Amino acid sequence: MDKTEIKYSVPLRSMWERFHDWTIQMHNQDAGQFYNHVYQYALTRPTPIEQQGVILQLNFWNKDYKGEFLHVWFEQKELYDFLQNDVSLKELESIKQYLTTNGDHLSEKDTYDPSIVYNYVRHDIALHVPYLEEGYAFSFCLMPDNTIAIFFADDKGVGRIHESEYDIAKDRKDEDGKAVERNFRFAVNLLAYMECFPECVRDGVPTTNNETIYQSKGRNVSLGISEKIIEDGQKGSKRPHMRKGYFKCLSSDFYKNKRGQIIFVRETMVKGKSKTIDMSDDERKVEKFKHT
Repeated sequence: MDKTEIKYSVPLRSMWERFHDWTIQMHNQDAGQFYNHVYQYALTRPTPIEQQGVILQLNFWNKDYKGEFLHVWFEQKELYDFLQNDVSLKELESIKQYLTTNGDHLSEKDTYDPSIVYNYVRHDIALHVPYLEEGYAFSFCLMPDNTIAIFFADDKGVGRIHESEYDIAKDRKDEDGKAVERNFRFAVNLLAYMECFPECVRDGVPTTNNETIYQSKGRNVSLGISEKIIEDGQKGSKRPHMRKGYFKCLSSDFYKNKRGQIIFVRETMVKGKSKTIDMSDDERKVEKFKHT
């Protein structure tokens, strides 16, 4: 297949299509009027869950329309699969520190219970993945009690995953439990990967996106694969094979020059299991961590 023919998933597809159809039918492109129209429709839904589902999807679309989402374009689908399935989630403190430092500090009503107002830190991300049919967007939130909640919208609907639900899902064997675990783990690993390998985050969309499938108003970045997570001997492979491992924040005072930095710890086998770190300029500074 010619590279110019690569198709990307479209986040918030259903609401964007709804807005497009509304503008044609009403001969009106006023996003504010469209928002009010759909919001009033949501209030007519028979159950609170259905009402809040439409409102959450509408609020996501409204943020996207205003350019508030970071649009992440994966250059290879393998990286998307890797962050979903092959990177363990050892702890959450590192990403909480990242959110506190880099996230948007906001005050907003809870989507499911408007009587509650949260003061929290948030990252809004919309994904574009090559050769993936389903669109996906999420708000990654650090709540006032220092717990993580992920609000998401995909082609199947909307929802919310709290870290307490993730902890329960890890022990479940059913498909719903696996989906909760996979989606939560992916959201955490994506932010950690972008922080750990900033050289892989490049402004703009991939050059393969020549068909202008999706015109977003927010910031667009392309996300590539770091050579530091590719298995030795596979760098020339057309389909990269990536190392299993996990992300961790260097929080100890021992790392005074790199404290707060997120690193990738890969599992290797040398006469047994060992841990290897690629993200330090001075290997001596992480020697103690290798043996923990």
